Amino acid sequence: MASSMSGGGSDFDNERQALLSIIQKSEGKMLRSTSLHGWSADSATPICEWQGVTCRAEADTSDAAASVVTGVDLTQTGLSGTIPTELGLLTEIEVLKLGNNMLRGSIPQEVADLKKLRTLDLTRCFLTGTLPQQFASPHLTRLLLADNAISGRFFQQEEEEGESTPHYLQSLKEIRMENNLLMGTLHGPSISSVLPRLEILSLSDNHLSGLIPGELGSLNGLRY
Repeated sequence: MASSMSGGGSDFDNERQALLSIIQKSEGKMLRSTSLHGWSADSATPICEWQGVTCRAEADTSDAAASVVTGVDLTQTGLSGTIPTELGLLTEIEVLKLGNNMLRGSIPQEVADLKKLRTLDLTRCFLTGTLPQQFASPHLTRLLLADNAISGRFFQQEEEEGESTPHYLQSLKEIRMENNLLMGTLHGPSISSVLPRLEILSLSDNHLSGLIPGELGSLNGLRY
């Protein structure tokens, strides 16, 4: 974990607000009752020293040392409630792990819109709602959503005439979405263009229908 540096300014305040949103109200009751270091609304501990939080030191516009939150790992910490939309304020976050908790509701669009995200792990929660069809980060490589009740269709490519294929999922290497409620078919012609770097694809125990598209064979890196 990066060492904490006391950076002021609105960005730092936004990050603190985003982290506190996880433990506020009744939704964070179980987490507040644990011994996780720093996780308290009245904590004097800098957020970059809170347990499970990772930061990166950066220079702000005034050349003073500052730090930004790049990772949150609260796997199996007794977290309950919904995923707060305020997590969208963590604009530099690269790793978000909230798996093995009692989360409910859907994946907020604010989370899907995080532009620096590399890993999103919400495995084995109680999430519902439909699968977001777009993730804003061009760096997203791991999407781990297994063992939930997420519905809707697997990623589809619907190109308008004259428009090029978007790149919003082209960095993905690992997708684990087994044991959910996905439905529909896998559209073969679009898989290799939308997910060209895919190495691991796990979609068992869903409600998918139709044939396994032969287009999967054109993904040279696919191994599972």
